[in-house]
Amino acid sequence: MKKRLLPTWRTAASYWLCWLVALLPLSVAAAEDTTWQPLQVERLPDLNTPRMGHTVFCAGGEVVVAGGHTSGFVPTQTAEYYRDGAWHQLQMVYPHDQGGTAVMPSGQVLLFGGHEQALGIGQTFTLEIYDPATHSFKGYGCLERKRCFANALPLDSGRIAISGNWFQDDCIELFDGSRQCQLVKPAAQHRHQPHIIRTAQDNAIIFSPEDIHADAFDTIIVDRLKGEPFTVPLFQTWRPISLLSGTHGACFIGNEAKGDYTSLIQVVRGDSLMAIATVTGEDFSLLPTTLPIPMRSPWSDICWYAPIVADSSRGRAYIVGYGENYPTDQGDHRFYVCAIDYQQRPAPITLFYSEPTDSAGRYYPVLTADGDLMVAGGILHQNNNYEAAATAFLLRVASPAALQHESHAWVWQLVALYAAALLIAVAAIAFAIRYLLRRRKQAPTTPENEAAEETPLKDAELMQRIHQLMVEQRLYLNSELKLADVARLLNTNSAYVSSCINSQRGCSFTQFVNAYRIEHAQEMFRQEPEKKVYEVWPASGFSTETSFFRTFKTVTGMTPSEWKQQKID
Repeated sequence: MKKRLLPTWRTAASYWLCWLVALLPLSVAAAEDTTWQPLQVERLPDLNTPRMGHTVFCAGGEVVVAGGHTSGFVPTQTAEYYRDGAWHQLQMVYPHDQGGTAVMPSGQVLLFGGHEQALGIGQTFTLEIYDPATHSFKGYGCLERKRCFANALPLDSGRIAISGNWFQDDCIELFDGSRQCQLVKPAAQHRHQPHIIRTAQDNAIIFSPEDIHADAFDTIIVDRLKGEPFTVPLFQTWRPISLLSGTHGACFIGNEAKGDYTSLIQVVRGDSLMAIATVTGEDFSLLPTTLPIPMRSPWSDICWYAPIVADSSRGRAYIVGYGENYPTDQGDHRFYVCAIDYQQRPAPITLFYSEPTDSAGRYYPVLTADGDLMVAGGILHQNNNYEAAATAFLLRVASPAALQHESHAWVWQLVALYAAALLIAVAAIAFAIRYLLRRRKQAPTTPENEAAEETPLKDAELMQRIHQLMVEQRLYLNSELKLADVARLLNTNSAYVSSCINSQRGCSFTQFVNAYRIEHAQEMFRQEPEKKVYEVWPASGFSTETSFFRTFKTVTGMTPSEWKQQKID
């Protein structure tokens, strides 16, 4: 039999290897295609008030735009939240034009500072708090220093670090829930719109490439919230970009529970090079990527103006940009999005472009509860604060098409190689099965053969054990639960548990566990209807408010508030 099968095997291997050689040029040809992918953009209803210099955040599962100034460079004490396809206007206590914001662990939002008068004049001491549960603002207290063009960052303790100013001295202060913020220390450099990044439990660093007059520092000094200032070798050749005021830690990709404090920032070298840097603790290094970040599209130069927005549930981070000549009537009215899959090394880069979008404002994006990006309001023309935008756009980066696009040469080459390897493997398996079947016909059945063919535990029985484990030990309340943890408790392997859940429940392990978490959240709402959403999601095993809202709506078809109103009220 060997003499008859071996030539056949060699012939098959030679045949499939020829296919492998033929597929490689195709992979190279595919790599020569454009790296840009179309981006789905949805124009939402316009804001009730055109605005610029406002803050944008997601709280209670809703995007909120607050304060700023409207057309004519006049401060506006209004805010709006987006729900059910419409913007709903609210009254604020202060306008916080070019002020700062921070989403607190409670789910409430701190807003502070901003210009004192119209035309961007002066600074303020003002503090107020927004409650997403009641859609209300209330004046709360006072900053230690009058400021605008400031930024803030919530720490592990719940306190909020605040720094940055404009044409006035800067300092570092803390909001701890009291009516008066506390001075921590003077700033080593007086900065505007600084980066504030967590580096350890209840510690952070503060830095900026520009001073309070928007002049570039010759040497960038990094302040520690706790500790002495220091310099970063990377900043000798690469410089961080200037942030817009109002940003608050959207670049964080670490895991506090595991002691991982990692963030992403954009760095530039000259006017023609941009890269991504990782900040892990106080260690700065460039993130290797499969492609350089382009500074030009097929239509225009690109201004990657917005800070990095990370979606930790997907392991992706985004930068949004516009055409460099966007503010002119003949300019490039497109959105550009650079998506970075930061968990891989090198990190794959996927580039998206929109069709021209007239009247779009230039402003920083916010991650919605569904994982898309929203840009609302902003500046219409470069260096013109007298004409604010009222438009709002949803950039569909979480759509299946956006998540599945991979346009890089190395991806296509790997696909071709894997396809060829798969064909070879299929041929090998087919010939092996043919050989074994022939051998089996010739071999008598023995008790030893029968013992060797014992099947693993039936899927239905294993599924019952998995369900029993979930109910009795409530494993789903652990936000760090992994497939391997369940497999270890059942004395089996992860692949078998995953396959069982897929065949018995028709879903992935994550979807399976999240179903228990949503049931737990619903039961909490039933038993204690007075509980706030921000109290329920962490107690139900979710690691972020965004993943809770997204999962709740996927499972029930409603937001938590809608579900409570229909099922409980």
